[in-house]
Amino acid sequence: MKQRLFAVWLLAATLTPALASANPEPTAYDSRSIAMGLTGTSYLERPAALVLNPANLEGIDKLGFTFNFTALLVKQWAPVQGPNTRIDSGLGFGPLPAVFIAGRIAPRVVFGAGIYIETGYGSSFDDVICVDGDEVEETPPGSGNFIPDTNPTTCTNGNAPPNGIGEGPQDLNVTFFVGEFSAGTSIRVTDEFWLGVALRLPFSKQVADLWQNVGAVFGQTAYGRVKNDLGGVGFPSPRFGITWKPHRKVTVGAMYRMYSKIRLTGTTDTSTIPNITFNASADWFIPHAIQAGLAYQVNERLLLVFEARAQFHAADKSGNKNQTVTASDPNGPLEITIVVPFGWVTAWSVKVGAEYRFPIDLLAIRGGVNFARSATSGEWAQYFTPPPGLSGFFSAGLGFYWDDASGEQKDKYMLDVTGAFSVSAGSIGDEYIGNQGTIPGTSDQVTLCSFQQAVRTGCPGDLGVFTYWATVGFTVQY
Repeated sequence: MKQRLFAVWLLAATLTPALASANPEPTAYDSRSIAMGLTGTSYLERPAALVLNPANLEGIDKLGFTFNFTALLVKQWAPVQGPNTRIDSGLGFGPLPAVFIAGRIAPRVVFGAGIYIETGYGSSFDDVICVDGDEVEETPPGSGNFIPDTNPTTCTNGNAPPNGIGEGPQDLNVTFFVGEFSAGTSIRVTDEFWLGVALRLPFSKQVADLWQNVGAVFGQTAYGRVKNDLGGVGFPSPRFGITWKPHRKVTVGAMYRMYSKIRLTGTTDTSTIPNITFNASADWFIPHAIQAGLAYQVNERLLLVFEARAQFHAADKSGNKNQTVTASDPNGPLEITIVVPFGWVTAWSVKVGAEYRFPIDLLAIRGGVNFARSATSGEWAQYFTPPPGLSGFFSAGLGFYWDDASGEQKDKYMLDVTGAFSVSAGSIGDEYIGNQGTIPGTSDQVTLCSFQQAVRTGCPGDLGVFTYWATVGFTVQY
């Protein structure tokens, strides 16, 4: 029983990286939107408006269909081997498909539905020589003076052999996605004022295969292989949109998304307790979000767009300050609930996009930039989370338009191709190492970047994420 109690505690403590692995919500729903800096709230009158601003579904005359596919190639670097070290991940692949359909059901009403990936991510650190290394030494003992080891080649923890139990190089892998099914409608109140509402049903899958200090819960150093496989469906929640056209050249759009909670259940295995698969569960929050912007049609060829977005990850009851995790022994009544720290803050972004339609009408060229603040805080930054601070997104794309065979239906077929890259990079200094941190949302304290943490946070070193985007979208609209 003591062995099982120990196992349940350390399994619950090691669920964190699988649940905190994603850069929240790249909003890759429509290739035209991506090419223009991830905008669209103010101008996108296609079926994908269901997600960006459901009021804009009103721009569809009769019927529209969109298929969009985005491939993300993600590369990370982080001080996995110990403070002030750096190791680069492999190139992770994150596919983000999306399908939308919308049609007019009344003279002033359009109904739409879609299924899409809200966030997709995959990354790995292969052949890691050591995890955490000899990262914190108190010199002399009891002095409170914590000194990082800047030479991780020995990969020792005091008198412990490499990786805590001498297992040699290890692979760390995380895969994560959150998707949604949505259905909604738009209403044309007047020719200048449109309203929209959509109902969303979120779902998620999260898998991690990691090498961690699973003994941290009991103040011990005991590294082992931990595998988590979780998934679930959340409760439905609404999205609201407003579109206002005060002038023939100006459109103002705004969207509000209510939070959703996904209940994740699955299994966890660890090499420290072989032949036992434990039940695990946790909650994942998609926070409240707002996005608003203005589109200015300079002339019949040139469109300029300015938008901003905020996601409230720091909200007390609907954000990602922390996470309640439960692990249980399937062969007994034992169940343990703990709180793991996220410490995420409100994320925001500002976006600028432009589109120029060539006189031949077949071709449009697009571009955009997007600057954002990460949801990650320095104190609680982990290996698989983006670094704290600012990130940049830069995009460009082409749009191809064809009329129907008779020439009566203008822009019936639309093919969009987009390429983009985003970068988020920064450094964490020595300001957190060895400090006492209060776990967000609780009064409990833990020593940062220490053996008290199964997943180290606040460790000094360089962190970064570089993502390549390749997107293609096809739309048919009558």
